[in-house]
Amino acid sequence: MRHERHNRLPAGAPLVNRRGLGCYRGMNAHVATLVARLQEQPSHTGSLVLTLMGDAIMPRGGSVALSTILDLCAGLDIGPGVVRTAVSRLAADGWLVAERQSRASFYAIGPDRRGEYVRAARHIFGPARHPQVDRMTLILLDPGDSRESVRHRLTRLGFVAWQNVMIAPERPLPPSVAASVLAVTAQANAATLPRLAARAWRLESLAGHYGGFIETFGPIARAAPELEPRDAILTRILLIHDYRRIMLRDPRLPTAFLPPGWIGDGARHLCATLYAALRPASELWLDREAITRAGGLPPPDSSLAHRFADVAL
Repeated sequence: MRHERHNRLPAGAPLVNRRGLGCYRGMNAHVATLVARLQEQPSHTGSLVLTLMGDAIMPRGGSVALSTILDLCAGLDIGPGVVRTAVSRLAADGWLVAERQSRASFYAIGPDRRGEYVRAARHIFGPARHPQVDRMTLILLDPGDSRESVRHRLTRLGFVAWQNVMIAPERPLPPSVAASVLAVTAQANAATLPRLAARAWRLESLAGHYGGFIETFGPIARAAPELEPRDAILTRILLIHDYRRIMLRDPRLPTAFLPPGWIGDGARHLCATLYAALRPASELWLDREAITRAGGLPPPDSSLAHRFADVAL
């Protein structure tokens, strides 16, 4: 997807009613700062729409009116033309399916992509798999025509290339993969394992992203429970949008592979705390304002209540 830029905000312009659009009028100052920050980044409108659909709409039937998407994006100071283009591209790629009713347009999660939405939600909101594992699986790849296809499958399973082998925390392999590779299990001592993991998975870079996340969203934690419904849903979109982009890079390594006081744990606790604080008001906005072909959104399914269930708040 091409990266267009959001409508730029003039340097030094006030946070209220920039460019006469009124999207900041009455907005909480912390939320306005988050929206202004978004404007300084390359546009990821398609990714924002995916966040909205996967986080807020999938637990509530998976379909919503284009007018609702446009309304929320307007609150983020993203123009309707940019949104319509992004949504059209997502539909062309199968992430969304367009539906029409009279003159209104609706978009549903694409059935062929639903599994990817579910896997992403599990990775973002669910606990790490096998958190107590302290052994590694090493894969030695034989040369041959299938090497690259096997490497690609292993990468999708969480393996990373290191010193001419593929490594991951110990885990069972699908039979079709196990039959085509030579796998061994190894154990490093408690001091060596985090050093190896830091280099193989480039944890220093990942830690930097988590540090930026904490710096960005930490200041709004105290205000979050008191936000108005519209501010709450906008903040929730931005929170999960940023967290999702980091989490999709995070291999979710077991504790033994991570350095003491791993910053990712602090970022996860902050995200879970904010999400819990934002959820009631943001769901209220969805109840009141979101539109489907049948009228309002249906109530959320049980998956919403189980998000971040592993985090003690």
